[in-house]
Amino acid sequence: MTGKILVAADDYITRNSVSLFLSRQGYDVVSVDNGTEAAKRLSAESFDLVLSDFDMPGMDGVSLSKHTHRVAPHTAIIIMSGSADIKNLTAVGGIDFIQKPIILDKLLAKIELAFATGAPPNGTQFGFEDRHFIG
Repeated sequence: MTGKILVAADDYITRNSVSLFLSRQGYDVVSVDNGTEAAKRLSAESFDLVLSDFDMPGMDGVSLSKHTHRVAPHTAIIIMSGSADIKNLTAVGGIDFIQKPIILDKLLAKIELAFATGAPPNGTQFGFEDRHFIG
């Protein structure tokens, strides 16, 4: 795999676990602990995908997604959330979602699909499996 991914999550364990996993999959990963720092990085660097936590202090995942669409409109976006309310946000265009606890195999599949198609899949499903959970 190749591609540059920006991971923005305020939870240390989630951010570092996901970043390490994606690095081991061959991705170039930059991680930051909040949306404001992610927005600064997006203004200074190019990324193929932004993987953002939904709820972060300062700038949340939806606000970061809007910023990403403005400064880097071709960058894919996946938002991670532990909230059941995320299902209500699937109508937000150009954004894919993954519910916590994160199943790393599902996350990798979503990322690979985003790179292959340039867009999130329609009809995102939030199934749970008993393997590779983070968060």
